[in-house]
Parts: sequence; C-alpha cells; structure tokens
Amino acid sequence: MKKLPFLVFILHLSGHIILSLSNYLLPFELFNLLLLTTNLIIALLLFRGRGDLLLGLGFMMILAAHGFIGQKIAPDALTSGAILMVNLLTLYVGYKIFSQRSFLHFIPFAAIYFLLFYIFIVTMKNAEALFLLSIMGLCATIREPKLLAYFLALVFSFTFCQPYAWEAALVSFFFLKMMFSIRSGTFSSRIAIIFLGCGAGLVFLVLLPVLVIIMQEDPRNIINILKMADIRQAIYLTLVTATLSSIILALFCIPLAYAVSRLQFKGKNLLLSLIDIPIVIPQSAAGLALLAVFSKQQILGGALFTIFGLRFDGTILGICLAQVFVAMPFLMKSALAAFDSVHIVYEQASRTLGASSFSAFWRIALPLASRGIFIGFVLAWARAAGEFGAVLFIAPYPVTAPIAVYNRFTSVGVIQAAPLVATLLLFSLVMFFFLQLASRMIPAAYQKES
Repeated sequence: MKKLPFLVFILHLSGHIILSLSNYLLPFELFNLLLLTTNLIIALLLFRGRGDLLLGLGFMMILAAHGFIGQKIAPDALTSGAILMVNLLTLYVGYKIFSQRSFLHFIPFAAIYFLLFYIFIVTMKNAEALFLLSIMGLCATIREPKLLAYFLALVFSFTFCQPYAWEAALVSFFFLKMMFSIRSGTFSSRIAIIFLGCGAGLVFLVLLPVLVIIMQEDPRNIINILKMADIRQAIYLTLVTATLSSIILALFCIPLAYAVSRLQFKGKNLLLSLIDIPIVIPQSAAGLALLAVFSKQQILGGALFTIFGLRFDGTILGICLAQVFVAMPFLMKSALAAFDSVHIVYEQASRTLGASSFSAFWRIALPLASRGIFIGFVLAWARAAGEFGAVLFIAPYPVTAPIAVYNRFTSVGVIQAAPLVATLLLFSLVMFFFLQLASRMIPAAYQKES
C-alpha cells in the first residue's frame, strides 16, 4: 500500500511527459511543475507514514487531474487556482464526514454538491465563480444542520427567487428560525413538524409579495407620499371608519354571540350560516346590494334620510355601513368561539352565589372570553380597513386608503402607484402588529387582576 503514492506520482509524471510531447501541455510551465513537486512531496510523506493514506491519494489524484484537465477548462489562472483549492477542500470535508461519521451522513453532502453543480454549471451560464463560492459554503456548514439549512435557503433565494432574493431570504430565515426553535420538551411529533413546514411554505408565498413591494420601494418616495394632504386624509379616514365600524360591530356582535352560545333555539344553525353570507358574496355584489337598499333613491334609504337625515351613499356613514357588512363574520365567529370555550359552570356557580345574569356575563363570561373577542375585533378592524369593492359602489367619496390606491393606479399607472401601495402596506402592518400585541397582553392582565 505504501507504494501506491509513488505509482500515482509516476502516472502523473508519465501523463505530463506524454501530453507535453503532444503539445497539449507546456512541459516547463511553473504551475505544472509545482503540481508535480507537490505530488512528489505527498508521496514521500505517505511513504514515511505521515498523514492519512486514502486522503493523501485523493489529493494526489486531484492535483494530477487538475494538471491535465482543470487548468485547461479554467478561463484564467486565478480561477484555475480557485478550482483546485475548492476541490481539495471538498475532498477533505467529504472524507472527514465519511470516515468520522457514516456513509448516511456522506450521502447528503454528495447530493447537495451535485445539486449545486447542476444549478450553477448546467443550468446557468458563466456562474463558475458562484459554484466555487457555494461549494465553500457547503463545506463550511455541512457539519451543522442549522447552518446548512440557512445556507441552502440563501442559495435558493438568490437563484430561484430573483429578483426578490433578499425578500425571499428574509422570509426563509424567519421560518427556519421558527422550525429550529421547536422545544424538545413539548409535543413535537414528526408529522406535526412536517405539517408546520408545509404550512410555512404557503405562508412564504403569501408574505413574499408584501415584502417585495415594501423593501423595493425607496424610503424617500414613501416620505413624499405621506407629505401629500389627500393621502394623509385618506389614511386618517380609513383609521377612523374602521375603528368606528369595529366598535359598532362589538356593541351588537358580542351580545349576539353570547346569546347564540348559551341558548338553544330553532333556526340556530340557519342563523350561523346567514352570518357567513358577507364572506361568500363578492365585494362588488355586496356594494350593489347595499346601494340598492340604503341609497337615498331607495325606499329604506330615502326614509332614513327624510326622517333622521341619515344619508349613506357618498358619505362616511356609507363607508362604515360597507365595512360593518363585510367585517361582521370575523368578529361574530371569533366571539362565538370564545364564549363557547368558557364553561357554563362558572356562570352557574356565580348565580348560586347571588350574582345576576348580567353580572355573570359581565364579570365571568366576558373577561374569560376577552382574548378571543379582541382577536376577532382585530380581524374585523383589518377587514374593514382593507375593504374596497363594497365601499367603491356605495361611497367612493370621501376617499379611503384602498380607494386612493385604485384612483392613483387608474390615473398614473402601476409604477407611480407603487409608493402609495408600499406606504399603506407598511401602515397596515404596523397597526395590525400593535393590535395583535395588545391581544397577547389581555390574558396576562386578566390573570394579574384575578
């Protein structure tokens, strides 16, 4: 076995001589002579028992192959040297994985190597430098599964998700952090983890357009948009009407949800189905339906205008009416589920201690269901703030934020409307984040009081 290194060196030397005589190689080129000298030194070291024999033989074969082929296919001397060093590094890391761990650990390394080769060499043009860089990243992260996952996410983002590479990388890193933070002490079956990964993939596709429109917009354009008085007025009007509509919904839906949760009556299932109608109807159809009933020219709308002076078409009341219509199921369903989760025995116990029915509702059921109700309030607010179709038909003026986006798009086009879209998305995300944060604080606050 100790003679094998000299055999490899002799083959290298013989090939060098033959290819030089055929004018394929320059016989006295410095780089080729260095490769021969390095192989001779490795052969002597291995013969004296210094170093791993298999690893040394692998290095010698790579050096010889590079002298015959590698440097010929490289576009320049710098790239040739980089190819050689990366191949030596790859061999070293692969051998260490194979010898110190197992063949099962070596298979992913080899599979990822060929996958990167296919991506950067086969499918892409002039991407040799990226291939070498990716192989160095693979060698650096292969022993740490978490680092390897982040590295592959980065490669995926900058190859398949162009021109949205940074946005895709940001979302991918977030979901990887979420996956790796699963606690081993909690219930964490494999199927649940697989389901989480599949669901995260769908959320990735949903969040990507939002991040793209926000991150690709120049902050100066957003500032210029916010300086426009009509845009500020539209955002303010959206904030006010969505809040007002959500409060109206809370005043009616919370008592209704409590009644439906606690009472049994005929038509209960039909009532629950009817509550979902605003979700099923298209927005444009909802707007036309509201206009057909509450317009000043219609019987009911005309009566309300004549008797009470209430006008819905083209007013803030019409905006709130449309928002209430489309957002009702979100608060109603959440409040109903929240009251259903509160066991009735708590209220029965308070009644036996002398509390009235309203006191049992106010001091027992409502606080225990508060978190679920507030989450429904948040969803209803978000749905109301984002409503476009129904508002467009019944009250296109005064202009809300979604209507402002539509007007700007139809007047100046998608490119000029992009800064406004990014501004409204950023505004909506900030508001929704604070509302969600407030909903998370409700249980803790209630526990402290109790």
